[in-house]
Amino acid sequence: MAKLIHLEGTTLEGGGQLLRIAVGLSSLTKIPINITNIRGKRSGGGGLKTQHLTSVQWLGQASKARLSGAGLKSKEITFRPNTNSNGLQVLTDVHIKQSTPGSINLVFQAILPYILFSGSEAPVRIKITGGTNVSNSPSFDYISQVLLPVLAKIGVPLIDSELHTRGWSTGGTRLGSVTYTITPLQAALPAFQLIDRGEIQSVTATVLAPRSCERHFREELEVMFDKRATHIFGSREPEYDITFEDSHNEKRYHLLLVATTTTGVKLGRDWLYDHGFRAGKVDYIISSIVKKVASDLVAEIEHGGCADEYLRDQLVVFQALSKGRSQVNGGMKKAALLEPSLHAKTAQWVVNEMLGVEFDEGGACDGIGLVPGKGLAAESDVAADEELARDLERLNIQ
Repeated sequence: MAKLIHLEGTTLEGGGQLLRIAVGLSSLTKIPINITNIRGKRSGGGGLKTQHLTSVQWLGQASKARLSGAGLKSKEITFRPNTNSNGLQVLTDVHIKQSTPGSINLVFQAILPYILFSGSEAPVRIKITGGTNVSNSPSFDYISQVLLPVLAKIGVPLIDSELHTRGWSTGGTRLGSVTYTITPLQAALPAFQLIDRGEIQSVTATVLAPRSCERHFREELEVMFDKRATHIFGSREPEYDITFEDSHNEKRYHLLLVATTTTGVKLGRDWLYDHGFRAGKVDYIISSIVKKVASDLVAEIEHGGCADEYLRDQLVVFQALSKGRSQVNGGMKKAALLEPSLHAKTAQWVVNEMLGVEFDEGGACDGIGLVPGKGLAAESDVAADEELARDLERLNIQ
């Protein structure tokens, strides 16, 4: 039986990401974990919120884990996957329901590695109810336009996303739902290299706002693209597209900008407006949103990396589980390697504590080559077989 690994929840970023990655890896590898001071650096006392509890409970059921301490606002859990069951099981049609607009996409991120490496031969449809546009969480638009295309680029079978209704944490809470159709891996994920960004080829802008604001948003964006053309596109002719969707609420504003490069890299930055609203200040709000998101995207472009700040930490788990040495170029700042965010450092710390995977300063690591549906034991068997084959070859034994 694997030794219980203790993880201190206030380490580095000290939020929910540590929990999501750790429980996801535990369910996959059957390594038991104990997490204390969960979300200990968050305001309001920390502990499990709806989306965290939903993720933990689903992964616990999927891996037949013995789970203790799981409840809303709980600050400590122990997660012991069943080591006696053969392989990893997952239903092919699942509906995960939340009664509040907890982030759908944080739940999706938590359970995605388990589903991808489950070894299931049939596509898995996961419908999740909750929030699609939630403060301090990745939006559905970011997931569908940035994360999923990049996962496909590194070798993950293309994941389909279908938005049924939007769920919001602003302008009055509202539940929404999304269905993700995932085709699990049938062999270890090959090592991948995201090191050549190329030039910015095009930018898409996705605006969610009251219909009355459409014209103003389009004008602000067009002026921004004109003024920042050189910073965004360099010497290339500016190529951009603006999509507008009615948010049906005067207090719901969201903007996502996604830059696509000549090598297929996606860089995205967005903002769900969460500041105060005052009568007669709509023009200021629109201008502020466009200015902030554009500045954030330009900063990402100037770094020269192949993953934006938020994508970089989401790729850590896939680097750690892939077979071979994978690298993600995070870019440069003032002639030095751009330091990973606290989220990325936290993700790297978790995979090191649980899997022994170490990252170098250039964003590279040697993955464990997890075999889908088999877990760590199979990975060890494969490694042993390969070592035996090399020994026989050296001895010239046929």
